[in-house]
Amino acid sequence: MKQLPANRVFIAFCLALWSAPGLGQVPSVPGARDSTALATLLADAARVNAQIPDRLRAYRARIETEMSIVVLDSGGRERTAQLEQIASDVRWRAPDRYDQRVIGYRNQSIGPTFSLMSFFGGWTVPTLYGNRLQLGVTSASDPNRVMSVGRRSLAIHPLAANRDQYYLYEGGDTAVTLYSNARRIPIARIRVTPRPDAPGDAILFLGEIYLDADWKQIVRMRGRLVEVRNGKVTISAGSRIPGVSGASFVELVNLEVNGEYWLPAFQRTEIQARIATFGDFRTIVRIVSRFDDYRPNDSSWTGPETPPGVRHNLTFASSGDQQRFKGWERPIGAASSDVYYGELNDLAPAEWGTTGDTRGLRFTPRTLGEVFRFNRIEGLFTGLAVQKELRDSSPVVSAHASVGWAWAEQTARGALVLDRRAERTTTGLRVERALANTNDFQLPFSWGATLSALLGSTDNFDYLDRQSATAFVSRTLGTKRQSLIRLEFGPGRDRPVKQNVSRGIFVGPGEGFRPNRGIREGSYFRTVAALDLNPEISGMFVDRGVGARLYYERADGNLRWQRLEFRLAARREIGPFQLYARGDAGTLLQKPAPQVLFELGGDEGLSAYGYKEFAGDNAAIGRAVLGYTFPFFRAPISLPSRLIVPGIAPGIAAGIHAGWAEISDSAAQRALMELGTRIDPLTGLTVPVSRPTDGVRASAEFLVTFFNGALAAGVTRVIDTRGRWKFTARMGQGF
Repeated sequence: MKQLPANRVFIAFCLALWSAPGLGQVPSVPGARDSTALATLLADAARVNAQIPDRLRAYRARIETEMSIVVLDSGGRERTAQLEQIASDVRWRAPDRYDQRVIGYRNQSIGPTFSLMSFFGGWTVPTLYGNRLQLGVTSASDPNRVMSVGRRSLAIHPLAANRDQYYLYEGGDTAVTLYSNARRIPIARIRVTPRPDAPGDAILFLGEIYLDADWKQIVRMRGRLVEVRNGKVTISAGSRIPGVSGASFVELVNLEVNGEYWLPAFQRTEIQARIATFGDFRTIVRIVSRFDDYRPNDSSWTGPETPPGVRHNLTFASSGDQQRFKGWERPIGAASSDVYYGELNDLAPAEWGTTGDTRGLRFTPRTLGEVFRFNRIEGLFTGLAVQKELRDSSPVVSAHASVGWAWAEQTARGALVLDRRAERTTTGLRVERALANTNDFQLPFSWGATLSALLGSTDNFDYLDRQSATAFVSRTLGTKRQSLIRLEFGPGRDRPVKQNVSRGIFVGPGEGFRPNRGIREGSYFRTVAALDLNPEISGMFVDRGVGARLYYERADGNLRWQRLEFRLAARREIGPFQLYARGDAGTLLQKPAPQVLFELGGDEGLSAYGYKEFAGDNAAIGRAVLGYTFPFFRAPISLPSRLIVPGIAPGIAAGIHAGWAEISDSAAQRALMELGTRIDPLTGLTVPVSRPTDGVRASAEFLVTFFNGALAAGVTRVIDTRGRWKFTARMGQGF
């Protein structure tokens, strides 16, 4: 049968809906119908959708799904840690028999992990007909049970016969008019809200339903699943641990098929989890599916038959068939990057602070380091962080305070932040005493050592004590608000710190923490201007595309410097190859202090060299890796415990890392000596702990990779001079 124009109709539908005034807003729809007319519309829709149309007895279709794990940082920027792309053939038969067979699979991740298919027995809704709708995903252990954040199975449909016990409704007027198959289709929008006195335990729907006002059939549902326990709403995510919360969101869009009925075109489920101790960070499980190639009333099937009593039967084609699958419609990563968590903010729990809340103080650290960290300067640091919204409407004004104690250093540190958030722009004032580090060209989430220092006596950071008062303004850019421009200015003072802890819990013979490097003490007035374009493309995560960063910092006072940095990162597929590349460059335009010199070494990408072996007032480093995954052992592997792991997916990769650092004058040489010195064993002379590169230093690596590059081992050696091959290994796809 000829393929339906699903993508074209779906895109037109979404554009029309999103251009409708007030879409996605919490307030009621202007010009809403009176209660009698709305009640009549709901009754008609409930009656029509309760029954599957007589002319629709079955269908077959192809589904392309992308499952991802996304980390949301404190600035609201998404970074993708795991991607799985799944192709499925499906067969639905009235009234509720659903077969799904996985026929293609590929994945990318920052480390070896379990497949998300381990936890989901199904992730698409075969039809929106029937008032016992299963919203979201189903459990892998029980395909007849809906998985919500709270893992309860009772879901009350907004069009169920007992709907008035659970829901309040408003709206009902035409929101937009569509045209399909020569038919004019008025679309009515209804806002659905759980009743505050909803009885018992239930999973309820909060959001919007869009109806074909002529046929009274569901066209779109967009909302959050609200868990009610003993008549009270909870976001505890099924956990008894204080501070753990979660929310499940769904977006289901239908397509008019053959001018007769509405069947799924696009479905999105997001399960978001938030742990208060980790600050504003969230972990998001995102599932995006697109239906295509519909064959209405075709019940033919070549896969296993659904067992008796099972409504949704998930099976897998052979490993060979999955590896040979070539029918991908979209590149891996495209479906996840098409959507963004901020599109659901109007549905998020109020406790998550998407709108203001003036009820009182909330325990809300912005990073884990505000409440717990460990390093060789402070030893163990424990703290408390609270936040209060001072204004609960746009613009939102909030106060954030943190304070803690470094037990080995016997020092208090903390911050007070006042900010005003209005749409894309945030302005504020920050007063802070912090333990800052002097590492250069860092990847995202480089907060300090903590785990490596505590457990392995490895602290590859150098620190100073910084006191500052800073006024700032920032503005997000782009449709997804991922990019950012930022300005900061205010007085500051740097002071040296000393090492107070010699080792962590575990340490090898004769090993321990290295000495902290020196700085120049002084005060200054600091000005910063920064532009981050697509910062999720950093070399650490699996997001595709090109990212860039431009950073300028100026200090005037007892300490004076001007520092300019530029970064460019890219990740993409070129045929069967994967290319990862990143370049950083920086220069100091005035007499440098040691704490702003650029330091390069093994941790900065020159894997064959030592810790911060090189330094200079001008520096650049580039890294590029080209990988190839063999076309075998790619299919997911099912373990006896019902867990599924991505295929071993072996491959090879070659990388080159090149760095350069120079000392341009005597002032830079003086700063280099202030970093620290050592005795040269060959000459007996005092020399700096770091040195200029005397040209470009480079190392090469050849790797055998597994799990599509998430795990690698091989050899590396310097290539600018003679050197021996050394073993190297890494977990993750950072570069």
